[in-house]
Amino acid sequence: MAFTEIFKKPAFWTVTAWIAWAVALLVLIVRFCAGLNRPYAFNDYVLAGFHWIHGEYLYANWRGFIYSPLTAAFFAPFAYLPPGVAYIIWLLLNAAALLGGLAALLKTTLFPVINQAYSGIIYLLLLPFTLGNLDVGQANALVIGLLMFAVAAVRVERWNTAVLCVAIPTFFKIYPLAAGMLICTIAPRRFGWRLLIALVVAGVVPFLFQHWSYVADQYHAWVTTRISDNRLNYPIRYVPLDLWFLLHWIGHLPIQPWFYTLIQLGTGVGLALFCIWAKWRNWRTERVLSALFFLVSAWMVLCGPATESHTYLLLAPALVLGMVQSFNRWHPAWLRGLVCAAFVLQLVNHTRISYLFHLKDQWIFSAQPISALLFLGYCFSWLLTDPFLPARPALNSESQKSSSCSSSSSSSRNPDVQPQPNDTK
Repeated sequence: MAFTEIFKKPAFWTVTAWIAWAVALLVLIVRFCAGLNRPYAFNDYVLAGFHWIHGEYLYANWRGFIYSPLTAAFFAPFAYLPPGVAYIIWLLLNAAALLGGLAALLKTTLFPVINQAYSGIIYLLLLPFTLGNLDVGQANALVIGLLMFAVAAVRVERWNTAVLCVAIPTFFKIYPLAAGMLICTIAPRRFGWRLLIALVVAGVVPFLFQHWSYVADQYHAWVTTRISDNRLNYPIRYVPLDLWFLLHWIGHLPIQPWFYTLIQLGTGVGLALFCIWAKWRNWRTERVLSALFFLVSAWMVLCGPATESHTYLLLAPALVLGMVQSFNRWHPAWLRGLVCAAFVLQLVNHTRISYLFHLKDQWIFSAQPISALLFLGYCFSWLLTDPFLPARPALNSESQKSSSCSSSSSSSRNPDVQPQPNDTK
């Protein structure tokens, strides 16, 4: 009995999470120093920094560095450092962004049913989804961490911070711009012009560190290579693991690439209209922002421009929060099973990436996009049928009259008291 009581103490989960993450990071550092891991993404970043320093072409390898010149300039200092030191700094930066962004999100009121005292469980559930990305040195942990910071900053109306946390990852990967555009739909006057200025300023920064003609040429090469890189025509070995993979490679549906592009754009517009509709229906800010974060996380991996196995880390925080939330409030068994199935499918494929990467059958690749679809189904079912806030206890007629009288007298004494809109309108 005393043993089971330990699991009910928040401190146990917090300490366990700290130990698990510290051990995982230490193992990755030791593996790198011993030459046992495969940080191919990090090597591409550092090589781009080296090319930037020497004014060389950045986009010679179509499977290598495909990011903006600003990203190459960011990694220039890493090229001066010893490989071990550079990897450790990059590893810790990614981990700090991911864990810090999740902590900032939990401190807001976006998920009121989740007890923050037990947040250690959330960090533990997130760990297996993160190891593969950190092992190869991908930037996805940094990207989703900054996006969580952005959503948390919007909740407390720190607009400059929110804009910065959208603009920076946008120059690493294009996906975060979708989140920024959705935020513009719910706060256009406070966020839209700030985002535009931040993107322009971030785009100009590389001109401060290299000759302007070289930077202009690299921007032109970046845009040209991205436009010409049609990943829908990739062989099965390199094909994106997104909705196209399910429709074309698994379902064998006769969908043309131009029509799938319309699907990508149409679903993005649909999410924007959904956010506008939610605002028009007077949803609470917490509900709108949690919907925005969940839905854009699913859209980035299902309909984004370049989804790989490691890209699904962008979905992991939303998926973990959704599953934990489902166990902290009343949900029908089928709805809870839906999000749990999505979690298990993601866990299976992330395990394959980290430990069983020789398995390359189509059925196991389909687990990730199917998981994203299941999570998307959970999101809409939860948002459209669940009242989101805990149900208020029913009042009898006498208590209703008493409450009504006291509310009237309170309002008459304090003109600032206003009735709250119905959240489930």
